[in-house]
Order: sequence, then structure tokens, then C-alpha cells
Amino acid sequence: MGKAKKPALKSLPPTWQEDMWNMASKPEWREARPQLLPALAVLWLTGCRNAEIEHGIQIRCRDDRLRMRIMGAKCVDAAGRERGQPKRYYEFRVGEDADAIAEHPALTYLRSLAALNVVDGVGCAEIKHEADYLYNSIVALGKATFPKLRTRVSPYCFRHQAASDLKADPGVTLEEAAKFMGHLSDYSIGKYGHATHGRRTRGQQIRAVVLQTSRSVKHSRKVDRLARFKIISAEKRQKPKL
Repeated sequence: MGKAKKPALKSLPPTWQEDMWNMASKPEWREARPQLLPALAVLWLTGCRNAEIEHGIQIRCRDDRLRMRIMGAKCVDAAGRERGQPKRYYEFRVGEDADAIAEHPALTYLRSLAALNVVDGVGCAEIKHEADYLYNSIVALGKATFPKLRTRVSPYCFRHQAASDLKADPGVTLEEAAKFMGHLSDYSIGKYGHATHGRRTRGQQIRAVVLQTSRSVKHSRKVDRLARFKIISAEKRQKPKL
């Protein structure tokens, strides 16, 4: 499964997330799997892990802002060392002033969901889904959406797409990308996605206006070594052959 996550994006159409959303929005899917659409909205917006959705995603919406809290998974390794982000917060603009962002179906859906439970002017919702069942549901949804596709579409495809979009955006720093992905190191995103699969200008790509994590992102020296290696390699390619 691990090797199939990243290459899967090569086989998917540019609108694969929208296509899966449209399929999951059909009455038969919403009736058969009522928890799927809310979880799919979170996956699309954040690329979080399905285990994190199992922990419960807190949604708060007030005025023109929608705030999302994710309790991280994989925050301690086998040796008891810190890794990942125990908590991270995303804040998105919503409403009439958000332009194209307001039209994003996942964001609009979560906003309407939070509006069903308003306390002191704040819309509240919790998105929760058992991890293994969510994995199987996404795989089934992928098969229904792309019946001719041999590649399995899993929740991790959303994570790799999120990383690809971050890498494709020149305005996103490695620190910001690490926070978005829930990483403790700015080197970790190298394992996810590829800039060539990212979407720089499409209207359905949105960015959080506020992004916070419970731990500071650590800068890895590997990032500097990799950058130097790329510069040297580029210079060698530009040298004329004798």
C-alpha cells in the first residue's frame, strides 16, 4: 500500500477530488454512508490522516472564519521521542468576502454543518469516522467514481495531493508546509507528493489564512544539504560538454 500512495496521483484526472466529492454527494451514497461526506470534506481541505479523523475534528465557525482543530497521530516514535504535531489549527475564510474560497464545496458544506448547532453565535460541529471503515469507504468511493482505474484511491491520496499543492505553490515556505501537514520537521514533506502533481492556479485550491501548531517546526540540516546538492547538480547540467 505504501508504494501505491504517491504514484496513484499520476493515474488520477486533475479533477479527481471534485469527482469523488460529487459521487459521495449523491443521495444513495449519503444514505448508505452518512459519515463519509463530512470526513471527505476534511480530507480534501487538510489532507489529514484518517486516524486523526477517528480522534475527532473540531469545527468552529463564526462570522467569516471557519476554524478547524486536528488532534495529531504519530506524535511519538517507538523510542518515546517527539514527532509530529499533537495539535494543529486551520482557519479558513468563508462568506461573501472570501471570493472563490466561498465556492469550495467542502468548505461550504462544513460551514452549513456547523450552522446546525450554534452556541453564543459560534457554529459548532465534530467530524468523526472510524479509521479503517473510512479507508474502506474511500476505496469503494474511488472504484465507483473511476471504475476503469486500476490504481486504488485511498485517504492517503488526499494527503499526497495536499503535499503536492503545497510544493507547487512558491509562496509556501517549508515551515508552513510542515505545519499544514502536521510534521515536526521541515524535511518530512519530502516523502509526500510531488510539485508536478500540484495545482498552482486552479480555483478549488485554497489556503488557510491562519495555521498554528502546538510544537515549533524543527529545521533539518538535511534540507540544506539537499538544496546544495540540487544547486550543484543544476550547475553540472548547465556546463557544456567538452
